[in-house]
Amino acid sequence: MSNPTLLYTIVDAFTSTPFSGNPASVIILPPASYSLSTESLLQIAAEFNLSETAFLIPQTSNSPGTLRYGLRWFTPTVEMPICGHATLASARVIFSTPEGQQVDRLEFDTLSGTLVAKKVPGGSGKIELDLPASTLKELSSEDELAQVLEVVSAAAGRSVSVREARNAGFYLLVELDPSFDLEGAVLDTDQFEFGFPSKNLTRLTLLFVQRKLPFDAVILTSSRQTSFRPSARFISRVLAPLSGIAEDPVCGSAHCVLVPYWSRVLGIPPGEIIETRQVSKRGGDLDLIWEKESGRVRIQGSAIVTMRGELYL
Repeated sequence: MSNPTLLYTIVDAFTSTPFSGNPASVIILPPASYSLSTESLLQIAAEFNLSETAFLIPQTSNSPGTLRYGLRWFTPTVEMPICGHATLASARVIFSTPEGQQVDRLEFDTLSGTLVAKKVPGGSGKIELDLPASTLKELSSEDELAQVLEVVSAAAGRSVSVREARNAGFYLLVELDPSFDLEGAVLDTDQFEFGFPSKNLTRLTLLFVQRKLPFDAVILTSSRQTSFRPSARFISRVLAPLSGIAEDPVCGSAHCVLVPYWSRVLGIPPGEIIETRQVSKRGGDLDLIWEKESGRVRIQGSAIVTMRGELYL
């Protein structure tokens, strides 16, 4: 008897150029694999070793012109409560199927509630995600701010001027002075043994573990311009060592933190399109719209399929 087979698709999200943006593996599970355990899904994600692997199970939709799926996201080490780029990648895969070509709207049943993806009108090929905006709070103490400054300076390998820092629950947002070359900086983001302090820990990770800062990931951001997208209102990089991701190439959920923050700082009114770029080595572009009254962020981006194959269990 042959081993069970899963079909996978690798999609580069938030880019229209292959081998840039953020790659995600997308697997639409067949009925025989609906009962795969969380442990098995995590093992599959570890095998791909991408920042996220998305698993989809078709569901019945009660909305006309809409397909509905259950959706779960896994890094190589943990299941995530939300992930923007793997949701965009999932939508690209579904919209490429015969069923998906007949609809303009998708619903995903996730740990963060129902998320919606739509085809952006106008023929651009972009997809729009509707995600919950994050709530930002000031840090609880001057000591915590000092620890944040030490973490960021350790990651950069030099003293860095921090303009503001905000607590967004899972994320720590840190605005850096635009004089710091965030795009060109070589950050200390090597992999490490997850969960166990050792001599192999990066300085950034060691500070997170030793000082027990209550954040799983850090967003570094500034208003510095980038030549890759001169119209970008701000740039960012995202480090998530405690989730098994040294640097997330392009992170959609992090922009649910960035949009409310920069809308306030730059005085951008709700409903206006905000162009931005995440300036990791691979890089990616996002168009963002903050719906302040509903507490949602609309994220528009491109995604391109780069690989398809079979996984044998």
